[in-house]
Amino acid sequence: MRSKGNSDRTGHAKALGRLVAELAPKARPPYDLTAGSTGRTRLAEDTGMSVWAVGRMLRGETLPVAENIYALAEALGADEGLLLDTAGYRQRSDRAKKVKPAVRSVNHPPTPEEICDSLGITHPFVRKMLESSISEAIRLQHEADQEEDEPGEAAALAR
Repeated sequence: MRSKGNSDRTGHAKALGRLVAELAPKARPPYDLTAGSTGRTRLAEDTGMSVWAVGRMLRGETLPVAENIYALAEALGADEGLLLDTAGYRQRSDRAKKVKPAVRSVNHPPTPEEICDSLGITHPFVRKMLESSISEAIRLQHEADQEEDEPGEAAALAR
């Protein structure tokens, strides 16, 4: 029995395949994806994907990795947000959050969540892993800073 996640991925893969097939002939230059043409090969070369992966994507059998979604958007002259949304890499709530990012400084550094957002990290597991790593690095840096500023050292420096 398929899990809900696999069903969602299959639905997204089929939708993305249909969208790419619809956009390809409209691209500049256009990609002819019909059998026997060189369009799939050109699309593969332009996106860094294999011809096999392009075929599987067009048939709705698999989703490309996020990096290839950006390459597809560039090759097809399409909005990358539309392709990311269609592939299911962003949640619906992400589309509504078009807020101008705050100006950050040393006194107001970005949060781990903001760093993930700015890097376009949308996969829940990858986000959690990166956020945890950033939080741990910040904690370790604070510990190192406190060790440098111990009272004994501060008194010795004052003399």
